[in-house]
Amino acid sequence: MIKHLILPFSMIAMLLGGCVYEPIHQGNRLKIGKIMQIQEGDTKFSVEQALGTPALDHVLQANRVVYFEQYEDEESGDMIKRGVEITYDDALRVKTIHRFGFENEE
Repeated sequence: MIKHLILPFSMIAMLLGGCVYEPIHQGNRLKIGKIMQIQEGDTKFSVEQALGTPALDHVLQANRVVYFEQYEDEESGDMIKRGVEITYDDALRVKTIHRFGFENEE
């Protein structure tokens, strides 16, 4: 009896599971407020406390990191790509900051 019920319930579960839509999100989850808090002279530790682990570490440029995210905008359906590239000096303090993709949010 139980064998006859397992197949229909598993089919229903698979059908209902396909109805859930989860937008694709790759990379870091960046918040504009935290990105704008990062200033030249901040320590690498304080940056990682605010933003987490960078999505990209450069092997050839050890003092350069990139925080990056790509996701589908739920309203427009467009793929949004944005991030921040940070270069540290030898004392591991922020030397340069390049923000991209945040132009419409400032």
